[in-house]
Amino acid sequence: MVSVPKKSSNAGRPKGKKSYIEIFRWEDVKTYTRDEKGVKVTAFEMMPGKKPIAVYATDSTINIYHSSEGEDDARGFIHHVDYEHPGTELEHDEFVNNNINENLGAIVFGCSGEDAKIAGTPCTPLKMTKADSQDNKEGDKNTINLASSLRGGTIGHIAKSLVPATDNEEINAVLGLGEASSSSGGSGV
Repeated sequence: MVSVPKKSSNAGRPKGKKSYIEIFRWEDVKTYTRDEKGVKVTAFEMMPGKKPIAVYATDSTINIYHSSEGEDDARGFIHHVDYEHPGTELEHDEFVNNNINENLGAIVFGCSGEDAKIAGTPCTPLKMTKADSQDNKEGDKNTINLASSLRGGTIGHIAKSLVPATDNEEINAVLGLGEASSSSGGSGV
């Protein structure tokens, strides 16, 4: 064990997030490893011809977290990524329809720093547990909840330098990722 001091006087202050969540299918991941402490991702690579996608989310609604559960000697963490997507356009409905039963992973980027957070693992993937749309006098949006169904380790931390570029150059620029053409190439989720 190692002591865990307070990082700063404002360590508990909410931190802003970039307005895109990178999402990928675990079947499209070639390499995924964490270090000996089980939190820091040390290798991440997509299969040749595969790319993650990015979904726009209202930044104030993005929530990546884990919750502990289980009995003695069987405790672990359920990963969650929740967000709201404004509008109910065709592209987001197609994304939901084509990924509702897939094994997913998600990467959420803070507004600063060199790391991002990654939810889901190859053996404890995220599933779309809630995909509700709203189109009425109160709003036009989608509310999405991704969650793992099996317990595992905590949410991972991944260096931005390990995160693959998406299929969209403009989004890559917002997220500070390399060009889409310089990464694995190919189709997204």
